[in-house]
Amino acid sequence: MIAFPEMLVSTAKKAGINIPKDLENYNKIDYPHWHVYCTLQLGSPMPRPDSHGINAKIIAGIHKDKITELNYDEIIELGFEIGYSK
Repeated sequence: MIAFPEMLVSTAKKAGINIPKDLENYNKIDYPHWHVYCTLQLGSPMPRPDSHGINAKIIAGIHKDKITELNYDEIIELGFEIGYSK
């Protein structure tokens, strides 16, 4: 589980997600990928140690016009990994 946005910065940057300077106070319209990534990833259990990296790539690959239109289930269907390992 990742608890703080600072823990996601390196992985998000590698995936191509635009990161705000202030990780806590930013305009979610200006940083939609970062907002969705943090909202889904922070505090969530990960089935594998590298799930947050896989998830960052999935979020980064969503077109900017579609990122705010997808719901949770649709993002999970894209392969976003969340939950406990079996």
